[in-house]
Amino acid sequence: MSGKQMVPWGSAIVGDVLSVLQVPGSGFLGKLGDKYLERKQTEAAEILIEEMAKGTSDPSSISESDVDPLIEITYRYSKAAADGAARRNLRLLAQVIAGLKRSKALEPDRFRKWANILEQLTRDELMVVGKSIALRQKMVAAIDGLSFDFFSILQEEMKTAGYGSEAMSLYASVSRTGLLVPGSGFGSLVYRPSPWLDELGQLANVEDALGAD
Repeated sequence: MSGKQMVPWGSAIVGDVLSVLQVPGSGFLGKLGDKYLERKQTEAAEILIEEMAKGTSDPSSISESDVDPLIEITYRYSKAAADGAARRNLRLLAQVIAGLKRSKALEPDRFRKWANILEQLTRDELMVVGKSIALRQKMVAAIDGLSFDFFSILQEEMKTAGYGSEAMSLYASVSRTGLLVPGSGFGSLVYRPSPWLDELGQLANVEDALGAD
């Protein structure tokens, strides 16, 4: 289903629900639903154009072989916007598209994987992902990186950011995406970075997407 089809379809649902619930002024509110979905599509397009333009002297340089994959990827990205993905998630997905193009890996299946993982993550979950990527990159860059206790440092950083006992639930939630891997560590549950976390770090800047929210 294309972005143009999704807007009236979503608005029809809004109108139907408000009508059944007998909400006063539901006709007017249904029109607001139209405008909301149209605004989300416009916002999504602006974010994608902005991210595609970064880091290249010619943002319109798309090879002929990239056209069909880019169209399919853009439809999937548009669906995320129509489904209500937050601005930060849309920016992150746009960064992934730009990253795939940059690495000459503009493949719909690869983008679908990331869209399924990232489009509905909460801000708190993305905070865990962003800090995990930054920490992982420090570990890789350090001479003694193998001696880093990834999870202990991550816990300290989350605590410094204001997260308490709820952080453990966030780690578990993020682990369901495959970005963190649970394991046993001296009688307690720990979480370690996965290859997918490294891959995401090469494609996008999660902390940047959070900061631009």
